[in-house]
Amino acid sequence: MATLHMKYGVISADDHVQEAADVWTNRMSKAKFGDDIPHIVELPDASQTWALGGNAQGFGGLARIAGVKAKVRTWDDVPRSTYVASERLKILDEEQLDASVLFPNIIGITNQNFQKEGSEEFRLACIRAYNDWLIEEWQDYSPRFIAQCVTPMWDVKLCVAEIYRAVKRGHKALVWHGAPHVLGLKHFNDPYWYPVFEACCDLDVPLCLHSTALPALPAWASLQDGARTALQVSMTFVSHMEIVSNILYSGVFERFPKLKAISVESGVGWLPYLLEELDHEFEERKVAQSTTLTRKPSEIFRTNMWSTFWHERHGIRSRDEIGVDKIMYSTDYPHGTTTWPKSIWCRTRSLQDVESVDERKKILMDNAIELYKLDVDASEIIQPLYQPGPISVGPRPETAGARSVAHA
Repeated sequence: MATLHMKYGVISADDHVQEAADVWTNRMSKAKFGDDIPHIVELPDASQTWALGGNAQGFGGLARIAGVKAKVRTWDDVPRSTYVASERLKILDEEQLDASVLFPNIIGITNQNFQKEGSEEFRLACIRAYNDWLIEEWQDYSPRFIAQCVTPMWDVKLCVAEIYRAVKRGHKALVWHGAPHVLGLKHFNDPYWYPVFEACCDLDVPLCLHSTALPALPAWASLQDGARTALQVSMTFVSHMEIVSNILYSGVFERFPKLKAISVESGVGWLPYLLEELDHEFEERKVAQSTTLTRKPSEIFRTNMWSTFWHERHGIRSRDEIGVDKIMYSTDYPHGTTTWPKSIWCRTRSLQDVESVDERKKILMDNAIELYKLDVDASEIIQPLYQPGPISVGPRPETAGARSVAHA
């Protein structure tokens, strides 16, 4: 990977790339797979969607980009900044970001799609096409884009082979599911997955566990529409509490002490209480005496796990209880929870209680640089947040109507 020449001193550890219309048609054999290849089709009402394996419903929608444009009927409505690297660079400069860690979008932000539809050969070809596209048209285009691979989870041998292939091509991490049993696969800590964890340790790449991995209690139907939408977004962190709790008690990190995992798009403010509670029960129930576990959950978290935030202030105030080395910043572009186009204000507000310049740097860039093993030149960074002294936060920017604007 080419050297990342940093200007702003900020890395977003969770953004999404909308898969382009030609990801699979340009990379899969028409002679072999025909119309099963994922492609965009027109519906009777003149709107468009994806077709996959002959299923006109495809991925269940055309594009998930509500933070930039709430409603899209045809591909022409999809802002190019969501699927074209050169246009996304403009967004990075708008938001004063040096780099962006990219997660998939419609194919499954927790690596849940392409696991069952069609033949094994077809599914594997779809996965490899996506992984190759992300390298060829994003990371190779600019070192400001950090690629993460998806894998064929239905077969652990194929999965491991694709991890090695993808990392060799340049992928920096593995998009993984925090609760694979909900996909009908083995539990996260089943020995079946040990070869995957061994591969990640061998290659020193982290497992990235994105939100929405578990079905959550839905917002009550009796709530008003606006309140129901807001609540559903706010409750996405609940699944992370369940996943992180199970993982910390699973014994996986005891068996693989070099394994790294990230709780992504989860926020961090809930972590201090969760870790305190898990430790309390660990000691009260004498877990170390009745299991193979030897370390408290909080100790495991601080050696093996990371988490991301994008707008909160409370969690950053609690950074010492979490571990300032374990917190990374993100904007979540172009999803509905993105802080665009006011990310600069949001992160300034979030960090206003952090007096140490070194801690500000860790949260905004250093932790991500170390975790993803980025080759950076930080000699020309100009960042007001890295100046000593208190942080000044202006009034909240007015953003009404901003998200309806499609970037060219």
